[in-house]
Parts: sequence; C-alpha cells; structure tokens
Amino acid sequence: MAPKSAKSKSSRKPKSSSKTNRELDIAKEALREVEEKCQAIIDNIEDGYYEVDLDGHFTDFNDAMTRITGRSRQELMGKNARDIMDGFHAQQAFKVFEKVYYTEMAAKAVDWELIRKSGSKRIVEVSVSLRRDQDSRPVGFLGIARDITHRRFIEQALRESEEKYRTIIENIEDGYYEVDLTGNFTFFNNAMEQITGYSRNELMGMNNRIIMDEYNAGQVYKVFHDVYQTGMATKAVDWELRTKDGSRRFVEVSVTLKRDLNTNPVGFMGIARDITERREHMETLVAREKELEIKTKDLEDLNTALKVLLERRERDKIDLEETVIGNINDIVMPYLERAKKKAADKKQIDYLVILEHNLNNITSSFFSKLATKYANLTTTEVEVANLVKHGKSIKDIADMLNISGKTVEVHRMNIRKKVGIAKTKTSLRTHLLSLG
Repeated sequence: MAPKSAKSKSSRKPKSSSKTNRELDIAKEALREVEEKCQAIIDNIEDGYYEVDLDGHFTDFNDAMTRITGRSRQELMGKNARDIMDGFHAQQAFKVFEKVYYTEMAAKAVDWELIRKSGSKRIVEVSVSLRRDQDSRPVGFLGIARDITHRRFIEQALRESEEKYRTIIENIEDGYYEVDLTGNFTFFNNAMEQITGYSRNELMGMNNRIIMDEYNAGQVYKVFHDVYQTGMATKAVDWELRTKDGSRRFVEVSVTLKRDLNTNPVGFMGIARDITERREHMETLVAREKELEIKTKDLEDLNTALKVLLERRERDKIDLEETVIGNINDIVMPYLERAKKKAADKKQIDYLVILEHNLNNITSSFFSKLATKYANLTTTEVEVANLVKHGKSIKDIADMLNISGKTVEVHRMNIRKKVGIAKTKTSLRTHLLSLG
C-alpha cells in the first residue's frame, strides 16, 4: 500500500505543477496581449506618448512624438527633454517634474514650448505622471503630449481679433450695445454711456425700457420682435431716449440678432448714433420753413394788394391825364385859337405859338414816353427833344423857346448823352422818332 500510496503522491505532484505552469502561461499570454494592445493604442494615437528617466532622457515614445519634435527615433532616443526647449521652458518643465516626483501626484494640461529640429516651435499640452518599477520605486516619468500649436494660433488670432474688435468698438463715436433676449444690457462701449448718461455699473444689466417712455419702448419691442422672427437685421430706426438727468436724446439705431456658437438666438446687438443735434437742427429748419411760408404768404398778399393799388393808381393817372387833355382841348385850345386870330402884334403871336406848342407837348404821348423813359431829362431838354423830333431847326427852337442857339446846342448835346448816343453817328431826330 505504501508503494501504492507513494505512487499516488508521486503522481499528484506533477499534476499540480503542470496546472500552475498552465495558469502562468495563460497569465503571461494575457499580459502580452494587454501590452500589445496598449502598445498598439499608444502607437496609433495622434497625441505623443513619452517616457523619460529621472534625469529627463527619453527612454520610450511613439511615432507621434517624433512628428511633434521633428526628430527621428534615433535622434530622440536618449535625448534630454531640456535640449528641445529654451531656457525658460526647460526650467518650467523641471519644476513640474520635481513637483510630480515629490508629491507623487500627476500633473495635467501643462503647456510647454518645444523647439523642433528645424528651429520652428511647437506648443504642446503635456501630462506628467511618475513611472515606477516592479518594486514601486520611481524610475522616471511618462505622459501624453498633445500638439496644440494650431489651436493656440487660432486662440491667439481670436484674442487679437477680439482685442482689435473691442478697441474699435471703444473708440468709435457711435454707441455700441448688446442686450439679451429680454432687453437687458450685457455689453456696451463708452459712447453708449455718454449717450445715456449712465455709468458702466449702472447701465450693465439695466433693461432698455428704463431709458425710454412707454411709446418708444413699444416701438423698440416691435423692432426687436421682427428681427427675432425674421432673423433679418434692421437699420436706421429712430428712437427717443431719456438720459439719467431726464433730458431727451434722439438716436438712430441698427438691430442685429445675436447668436451663440450653435446659432441659437441669445440676444441683440447694434449701433446707436446720437442724432439729437441733427434732429434739433431739422426741427429748427422745419420751424423756419413754416415761418418763411407764413411770411411768404403775407408778402404775396402784400404784393397782391400793392399790385391792385398800383393798377388803381395807373388807372387814376390815365383818368387824370385824359381829364387834363380833354380840358385843354375843349376849354383852353379854342380860346387860344381865337386869341391868335385877334392878336395884332407879332410878338404876341409868337408867344401864343409857343404857348400852343407847349400845350401840345403836354398832351403829346411822345412827351409822356420821353419823360418816363428818360426821367433824368430836364423840362427844357424834354421841350427841345420834342421840337427836334418834329424837325425844328436850332434857330426855330431858339426862337420858340426864347433862348440862344448855343443854349439849344448845349441841350442837344446833353440829350444825346442822356439817351446813350453821344459817341455814335446816330441822328438825334431819328433816335427820338424810334421812341414813337
């Protein structure tokens, strides 16, 4: 039995050893598969994976790390991380590694700037964890390095664009505003503060209805509602605002729908131009135009009245002339004819002829026209002009007017000057005849 018993014990030992070996092989195979899977993941991720020793020398990394640093695997292996950074960033990296080493707490999302082999720079977002051996002793560091150069470039460009945008907004003379969907101010520039008279702290979060009366608030609501419903911006809408001190300000406002990154409406924005002075100027012009219309109407009425008065005066003048001429012809001339027939003295006859001539001049249409057209002619010059027109010689005129011939010549010269023919060869009689 003993042998049998011994044989039984002998047969059980190899069986136990064989099971342990199989379990060990299975565990090794599982570990190998896990390692291969992890390695495959590391090799295929777009982010860089790295391992460095405690001094910072690269001991392992994936292909993405070589692309980020711009170096081949042979060039990067064993290279110290400080050698691919400038002095400032190398110092920052050392501080992070030192903190992770002493605190044993991983660091995440640390930004470093790497220098590639070509000399260009890449910005990476790095995580750092402490790497240990099988006995849990620190042997180095590992982590992920994500190239965020493009993202930072976009962020920088966006930041510069925002700064430029804000600089422009703050320096324009017109007011710029942003309100939420209920009309509360969320952003505005200095010009908007000056227009409303409220400080930044007072205006921030204030509803725009507070700076309007009920009528204008209703108009604003309609405009905002239309912009919200249609998505179409509106321009040059005139509103009346009430400033902090209660004074009126007129603004010309544009309204545009403000959206978030998902294009959802979140509020409104636009430009508010202060047109108070222009509006007041226009109101002044309108008032002046109305005043001018009234004065023009009054002047037209006055001109009409004056025209009527002048027409009446002209009719009265004509009536008076006709009355005078009629009286001369009907009353004076018959007695003059009788006196000429009964006169015996030649000198008396000459006087009567001159008197008749003068009376004819008074009733002559030529005399009236000449006196009207050339008001600067003296009475004697008008008489001389009338006699010249009728073909009288210098001697005849001298005898009839009882003046000397030289005096007649002087009058003729003066008449030529006054009627504008002094320096021409035009006959004085021909010119006078042309007057009718």
